[in-house]
Amino acid sequence: MSLSFTPHLAAPGHEPSRISVDSGQWPLLVVKLGHGATRQELEAYLAARAASLQRREPHVCIIDAREVDMAPPQLRQRYTDWLAEHEASLRQWVLGTAYILHSPAVRMMMSVIRHFGRLTTPFVVTTTMQPAATWASERLQEAGLAPAATRVRAQYAIAAS
Repeated sequence: MSLSFTPHLAAPGHEPSRISVDSGQWPLLVVKLGHGATRQELEAYLAARAASLQRREPHVCIIDAREVDMAPPQLRQRYTDWLAEHEASLRQWVLGTAYILHSPAVRMMMSVIRHFGRLTTPFVVTTTMQPAATWASERLQEAGLAPAATRVRAQYAIAAS
């Protein structure tokens, strides 16, 4: 089953979603967070993430948040609450998360969210996709998911380690 939530097709008069979730490379989940996401878009993203956890399969997540500014407090709180609500599933099924960030302020925000969301899974922060994908492939390899690690390395042109 491939979960793919990329609501880039918007209804007339509405902007495309600023959040996409791509599970086409499962067990690698690639999330792209754009500038100015709405509460509705966040809820759709959280529903997609919950669906990925309901698969009950180990996976790695890359969250590309290079376009994100400081989210409004209500969205940060909602995300933190969701992390706390799904703490056990996240701990059991997420092998790690690679965050791609440019802004020091967003980096601090993500650190605070992880702390208050009690998220204890391994993570790394990078500024580009290449090191994030390399780290993700290493987590998959370490978890005994060699075929998936090989696919990720091929997809992102990463030399085998």
